[in-house]
Amino acid sequence: MRHAPLPSLLALAFAAGATAQTITWGPVLPSTSPNDVSVQGALVVARNAHQPGVAAISPTVNGVTFTGAWALTGWAGYITGGLNNSTTGDAGFNNLLGTSLAMQTAPAANPSVWGGIRLDTLAQLVAGRTYAVQVWFTDQRTGTATNVLYDRQMTLSSAFGTATLSGGAVTNLGSMLQGPLSGPLDADPDNAPAAASPDTQFGSHCTGTFTHVSTSETWLLVQGTHPLANNVLAPHITALQIRDLSVAYHQNFGAGCHAYSLDRTNFLSAFAGTPAAKAALDGNALQFTPTSSGYVAVWLPGIASALYVPPSATATIVANADDTTTTFPTSVPVPVPGGTAAQWTVSSNGVLTAAATGNQGTIFTATLAATATAPGLAWYNWRDYNPAVTGSGKVKTEEVNGVLYVTFDGVYEYATTNPATFQWQVNLASGDVTMVWVSMATSSNTTTMVVGSTLAGAGPVPTSVDFTTATPFVMGPAITLAPLTLSASPAPVINPSTVVTYTVGNVPEFAPNTGVYISGLFLSLNVLPAGLDLTGILANLPGCRAYLGTLDLSFATVSLSPTVAYPFTFMAPAFPPGLPIGAQAAGLFDSAVPLINGENGGFVFSNGVLSVAQIQ
Repeated sequence: MRHAPLPSLLALAFAAGATAQTITWGPVLPSTSPNDVSVQGALVVARNAHQPGVAAISPTVNGVTFTGAWALTGWAGYITGGLNNSTTGDAGFNNLLGTSLAMQTAPAANPSVWGGIRLDTLAQLVAGRTYAVQVWFTDQRTGTATNVLYDRQMTLSSAFGTATLSGGAVTNLGSMLQGPLSGPLDADPDNAPAAASPDTQFGSHCTGTFTHVSTSETWLLVQGTHPLANNVLAPHITALQIRDLSVAYHQNFGAGCHAYSLDRTNFLSAFAGTPAAKAALDGNALQFTPTSSGYVAVWLPGIASALYVPPSATATIVANADDTTTTFPTSVPVPVPGGTAAQWTVSSNGVLTAAATGNQGTIFTATLAATATAPGLAWYNWRDYNPAVTGSGKVKTEEVNGVLYVTFDGVYEYATTNPATFQWQVNLASGDVTMVWVSMATSSNTTTMVVGSTLAGAGPVPTSVDFTTATPFVMGPAITLAPLTLSASPAPVINPSTVVTYTVGNVPEFAPNTGVYISGLFLSLNVLPAGLDLTGILANLPGCRAYLGTLDLSFATVSLSPTVAYPFTFMAPAFPPGLPIGAQAAGLFDSAVPLINGENGGFVFSNGVLSVAQIQ
């Protein structure tokens, strides 16, 4: 079988090799996708040049994590919003390209001086090894007619020797060995910032190589220019990474399919104020019937008047102050998912919690985000009420015929005389909870009102639902589907051989309750870094990609475990030094039984792994 060589921009650009400490640069390329981040060579260091003095932003892009909080000697300026609200479609790549560091805060001449970044102190470099350094520059901000920011350009160079710095600039280049220049890295090659949608080019990047010599300092140089002669600017850099091209390594790239999560831990609606809540809720009820791990919620329209039980004269008044809570016991522990609740807490702001500590406590501003971090099993009619104000009704509790009733009996919304009447009914024996809305306040309050239920424990921010169309709804633990994964270890050193174990994780069960897992591992000399979309080919939902251009060697295993190990021996001379091998795994499942996200193509696929053998 004939094999095409591994496509590699680095291999094409640097066929002549790097022969000196100074950097030989390849072509300047537009930044278009996360696949721009090279995975050739073993990662030495990756840096994200984001705004200093704030929490570190350390995005992972194409499997490479770029560490933030990077302090450059003498570099004191920065930009934020470098993508100008444009998006690459990848959150990590957005974070990587969205900011940059500048050599100084004051404008510099055009062209600027050479800003210096010392490379041999970013990480330990080994003498005699060949390294690749990849550098990004992005700025899609428009600026002004006399200073069009997205027309700025950065030229890269390097210097070998002892540098003298002034404010981040190398001032003694004449006494150093300066290397060749790169082409100009344009801030936005297509001059199409976010205002011109869709955007496809997000700045520029360039890769160079050098062989490390440990006798002196190695400097990356950056010089800023602008096509307008009178423009002023300082050197900028968005990100960089250094990779060792001389060692054996494995590098994950791409992503497996499918990553899926369905949050069932809450059933909540966020109404845009009291008028919206009143229109939806008045006269209706919502019943929660417990299961072993949650509830089944059912909307009961037009039944509130039949279900409502007015509090008796002996009902206990609770939470009788503005922004307060009362905890009280029930006569018997009430069944709740995972156990029982003997203590209940009610807030004067309309939250009932099945615990001794109430969710939200005295907080009166309702948000869905706040419910995500609250720890207790709770039911919400969350609004700012004040039962203590003169004329307001009260919050009352009592048990009648095996049912706990917690009633807001004409309680005023805060700073109004607008009463609301609603009730929780908790069946002490079964654990059923019914929310009954007799009449919400007649009010013009347009702040958010949160209604519904959340299970115990923190979770993601809920999505607002429409009770009238979303029931019956099964509440329970979140349903997740982890993507198929592939990793490899140890490094493929060939002196004379190494047994490398490729490990496949999260293999789907072939059919429910069989305990059988079927997977395959494929090796190839033809790697597709960007991946081939398999939607409509071997998968029916987006997210699956093939990272191999040919299937040159394959293995298959039927296992009783979702984790499968495939040993493979790298040896000389079958694997010459520097030979790149791509690997990807697949999992097989019965297409008649779709995965929880609806995928019924019968296959899932892993990320790719690039393995490069060296004698070392």
